[in-house]
Amino acid sequence: IVAFWNAPLDQKDHKKLALLAAVDCQVEMARLNVALTQYTIKPAARVGVNSGPMVVGNMGSKTRLSYTVMGDSVNLASRLEGANKFFHSKIMTSEETFGALKDFFDHRYLGSIRVVGKAIPVRVYEPFARKGQAAPEIQAMLRAYEAGIEKFYKADYAGSLPDFRAALAARPGDGPSQFYIEEAEKYIKEPPKDWDQSFNLTSKG
Repeated sequence: IVAFWNAPLDQKDHKKLALLAAVDCQVEMARLNVALTQYTIKPAARVGVNSGPMVVGNMGSKTRLSYTVMGDSVNLASRLEGANKFFHSKIMTSEETFGALKDFFDHRYLGSIRVVGKAIPVRVYEPFARKGQAAPEIQAMLRAYEAGIEKFYKADYAGSLPDFRAALAARPGDGPSQFYIEEAEKYIKEPPKDWDQSFNLTSKG
């Protein structure tokens, strides 16, 4: 599914609206997972959100036409959707979209990534809910996770482990917490050399 805002009519808060839609989709997904007890396979979705210049309009041919968007900014949104698999996150949004909206959401910093085909890294985040509205277990997880992130990116890998483990205990199965536990354990044994603190993705997801 591709969704876009700010076209054909201008929308002042288009970035915020897109992020709220992503958050609401995940809330509804969680509700469905509880409600659909008759199915063994549960619905799941990943979301990538990005902003930037793009071509908008009717594209295709006379026999098959679609009003859609194209361009590098659109491609990055698609890459971010797939990059959720790297951190095992549900929503991934770029600094371009999220930078001015951090105070509106309960969120976390996932990291800095280079997607396939790009040399410049992108800082990415995962929003969970409108500010102050995340579930208690998510809020507890975020407090521990943020403490771990601060230590991890100061190269205190051993010191970050208790925090990430506390985050995982607060929200069992939390993918990014588990990801950083594994990275910290790896870096304790062999600290990275000349690392610019960005992760290079090797597939499109």
